[in-house]
Amino acid sequence: MRKLYFLLKHILRYPKDMLKNNRVHHTARIGSNTLVSNTTVGMGTYIAVNTVMNMCEIGNYCSIAAAVQIGGMEHSHWWLSTSPRLTEKQGSTAITKIGNDVWIGAGAIIKRGVTIGDGAVIGAASFVNTDVPENTIYFGSPAKFYKKRLDPTIFEAIKESGYWTMNESNARLKLAELDAKYFSN
Repeated sequence: MRKLYFLLKHILRYPKDMLKNNRVHHTARIGSNTLVSNTTVGMGTYIAVNTVMNMCEIGNYCSIAAAVQIGGMEHSHWWLSTSPRLTEKQGSTAITKIGNDVWIGAGAIIKRGVTIGDGAVIGAASFVNTDVPENTIYFGSPAKFYKKRLDPTIFEAIKESGYWTMNESNARLKLAELDAKYFSN
């Protein structure tokens, strides 16, 4: 029954996705009251409720918590009016890029044009205004480096495995192999 529900929800979102110029993988899950515009969402990604994303590329197997804002429009604060209805002089047209297997905590704001590397974690209520390298944990306002998420050797093995390009069942198998190799005693 649950699979039927998600299938119907997925089919019904196609017209809306096309109107808003989105490409959303059929395995991605997007929560209610979420605005997604000019955005690509990868395989197995979960986006919680009340999230706003504009001009983004979201990788595979990402987890985006509630009330996150990614990308968006920059108003022309340097011009005569800040209203986008009165000027075409908007800020950057850059795309915000979120890598694969990224976790973004609730209430985070990620500025337009920022790139977040594969395997990164962004803490809740953080303001990210600079690029975040892969395999790192950032948090705060503005977000700052806290530590590496995983040992670099383990993270390299993860990248080489390419699990985030696989379907869910194969990705689980690959992660189980890596878990047995690096975490089992």
